[in-house]
Amino acid sequence: MSHLDKKLQAPVFDFFREHLIDRDSSLQFTFRDDMGNREMEYWSNDIHMVPTTDGIWLAYKGFPAQVRHLFLSHSAADILCFCHYNSNWLTAEGNIAFAALGLVASSGQLHLLKDIFFNAKVHTLFEAGITGRVSDCKVALWLKNRDATFRLDGEDIHIGYHKSKFSIPAQLFSLNRFEKIAGIRSGIRTHKPKACYCSFYELFIASMGINPK
Repeated sequence: MSHLDKKLQAPVFDFFREHLIDRDSSLQFTFRDDMGNREMEYWSNDIHMVPTTDGIWLAYKGFPAQVRHLFLSHSAADILCFCHYNSNWLTAEGNIAFAALGLVASSGQLHLLKDIFFNAKVHTLFEAGITGRVSDCKVALWLKNRDATFRLDGEDIHIGYHKSKFSIPAQLFSLNRFEKIAGIRSGIRTHKPKACYCSFYELFIASMGINPK
């Protein structure tokens, strides 16, 4: 057994039990793409490895049409850690779905998920740093079949969107700021850990005294 299941709240492990492999002192998560290819995410007390993949790790109960909230993250481990601190989301288990997209999310992944969960509001669990905030913006744009470029240069994020270019100071950059300047409204909800932690995974391992490589 991994021992991680003993650290997670019981409702969390119960909800995700059928969507992970508990083996060889680790939790393993399978990402699948539409060609049948598989990549694995590994999480143990010693290491956490997330794949770069076109596949998706997906967890939900019930029927897709019932799902009202779709949560997106780069890693399955981060999803479990979010639920550890927000287990109230699991009480209406038929209304919620979780998807991990790997290290680099794509528009194809999002469009596939929206086709499946067509009644769901999108939530993001991406990290609090620049990469996570850019991912928030990318998801907001992909929902509208649009895209933009984001480039960090010094203390500013330079953005190319819809034949226009503008900059936002990196310390002020967020989905909300981007949407106001770009003139869009996606309706997605972002979730970030409190305090100085970059991700819910980072918060969890710090609070549990785990030191992965």
